[in-house]
Amino acid sequence: MPPKRGANWLPQDDEQLAKSWRKISEDVIRSNGQKKEEFWRRVAEDYNKYSSGVERDGTSVMYRWGHIQKATLKFSAIYNRLENNRPSGSVMADLLPDTKKAYYEQEGKQFIHEQAWMIIKDSPKWAALSQTRARGTQDSQSQALPSTPALDTQTDAANASQDDVALTPANGVTSWKRPPGVHTTKRLLKQDDFNAKKIKLLDERSKNYREQTLAMNRTNDIRQEVAQAEVHASNLEIMAKDPDNLPNDISREFLKLQKEEILEDLRERIKRKKKSAQEKEITDSNPSNSNREDSALSSSHLDSKPPSFNAEGESTYE
Repeated sequence: MPPKRGANWLPQDDEQLAKSWRKISEDVIRSNGQKKEEFWRRVAEDYNKYSSGVERDGTSVMYRWGHIQKATLKFSAIYNRLENNRPSGSVMADLLPDTKKAYYEQEGKQFIHEQAWMIIKDSPKWAALSQTRARGTQDSQSQALPSTPALDTQTDAANASQDDVALTPANGVTSWKRPPGVHTTKRLLKQDDFNAKKIKLLDERSKNYREQTLAMNRTNDIRQEVAQAEVHASNLEIMAKDPDNLPNDISREFLKLQKEEILEDLRERIKRKKKSAQEKEITDSNPSNSNREDSALSSSHLDSKPPSFNAEGESTYE
């Protein structure tokens, strides 16, 4: 027994129902394998969330969708037939008006679900339903039986729109791409999550390596400064010693050689610093040297004559 008739459905209500049906039916994570009641409960929940009209339950939206689906499937069949058999010289702008006219001639009434059809016509789930209906119509015609719509009742339409069973396109028809199943989608999500974690781990390792390298460099610099400070302190201590306080000539000779070596090292360091400073000063005061050299090299190339070629194709220079 059909449920008690509820409030009338307005065009904007049908449009929102089409949006909700497409959204829930294309949710591959939860849609595949769920029960009919759960599917329509979710459709009604999404519909009520965005609709400004009367609140509907799952049964109400299921039966309303049965009406919409039955009409739009017939409209799609006419549209596809006209699209595949357009006469030469016709334009695509006439396709939709011609479909409406053909629908009226076939059904005896106007097609009132254009907005809903525009929303669902490119949905993979809808393409599956449309092609399944077309295939069933072709089979029935080949057996010389009266043509019967694939979804004759509202309940059948609601059950078919749930799409519990995987639908396969007719042989040779490849105009739609089957959406990925729930297991495939979950596997892809897990793979994406794994890749993201792997990239994050590599970034952290790279960052840690850079930080460790910088820390090691700082440690080496500190150790070098400490070592230099210790050498400097030792040198000062040696230079401050009085030879007269040493017990014998050998000790005094050793102290003398140490002081001379310290002074020689100091002179060499000072000399290297002066040389480096002079070279830097020369480079800073003549920044155009390299530019002049490049210009001279370019001029020499420009002044040279291009090669000519003899009859054998060999190059010759004048």
